[in-house]
Order: sequence, then structure tokens, then C-alpha cells
Amino acid sequence: MKHYTAIVTLALLGMSAVAHAQTTPATKADTVSPVPKVVKSPRLTADGTIGNAKISIDYSSPSVRGRTIWGGLVGYGTVWVTGGHNATTVEFSKDVKIGDKTVKAGVYALFTIPAKDTWTVILNTNHDQHLADDYDEKLDVVRVKVTPKSLDTFQEALRYDIQATSNNEGTISVCWEKLALSLPVKVL
Repeated sequence: MKHYTAIVTLALLGMSAVAHAQTTPATKADTVSPVPKVVKSPRLTADGTIGNAKISIDYSSPSVRGRTIWGGLVGYGTVWVTGGHNATTVEFSKDVKIGDKTVKAGVYALFTIPAKDTWTVILNTNHDQHLADDYDEKLDVVRVKVTPKSLDTFQEALRYDIQATSNNEGTISVCWEKLALSLPVKVL
């Protein structure tokens, strides 16, 4: 009988604890805070002015995180969004000249084709796409060859900059890892 009473008492205590847990509000010590989600390639913007043209670049900024970037994560000879996730976009408020081509005011996807010595920078009219999944060369507005430069300091996260160099000329630059690339821009 003692054994039976002990089992019934334990069962009742267990049911009481469950009922208490269901009806008692959680205290601060009982709650678990959610772990913040780490964004590996945050979406950023770079804004600047060259002459009377406003330029805005919207891009995802991946980090090196110990990886081999050039010829590894970013393959040579293939079209790259020059960022992460969705295509990097560049918006010009005025017409500009890049290379020998006039680029009308508007929004464009900015792609590159990396190589060891010379890169191709591309502006394409299909600016709303994931990576280069829907890239179509027929929609290119301009293709310009540029030579990358080595950086003296390590750049962990990909970064874009817009710099005026005179009243109507400047550059759009991208820096990542130990490499920098500059695209000359002239405002018309």
C-alpha cells in the first residue's frame, strides 16, 4: 500500500507541476532570447555625386572569411554580380559616359568578368535578377576593360566607393580582399 501511495503522490505532483507551468506566466529567467541571425552578405548602398549627377549603388557585401576569393569563390572568366545574392545595381540621375559609350540616366545591373590581369566591367539593363542567373549579353549597354590594382591593406568586406576627380569626372570603385577596381565615369 505504501508503494501504491508513493506512486499516486508522485503522479499528482507531476500533474500539478505541468498545470502550474501551463498557467504561470514565464519569468525573465524562464525565457530564451532568440539568437540573432547573422547576415553573411548584408545589403548596402554607396551614394555619391560626380558633377551634377547623383550615383547610387545597391549591393550585397560578402566577406572573405578566410576563403580564396580570386580564382576560387569568384571564378576567372565568368560573369559575376560583383557582390553577393541579387545583382549589384547602379543608378545614374544624369546621362554619363563610360568608356566610349553614352549611358542614359537610369538603373543598371553592374557585372564584371574577372581575369588575372584585365577585367571586363558590364552595365546591363536587366537590373532585377538573382546572381547572374538571368544574365543576357544582348542586354549589355556597355562593356569596358579595366586593370585591377593591388591594395596595401586587406579589405574583409566588399565595398563600393564613388569619388569625384574633377568637376564632371570621377570613378566608381570596388575593393575586396587585396584588390581594387576603378571604373572611370564622365558626366555629360
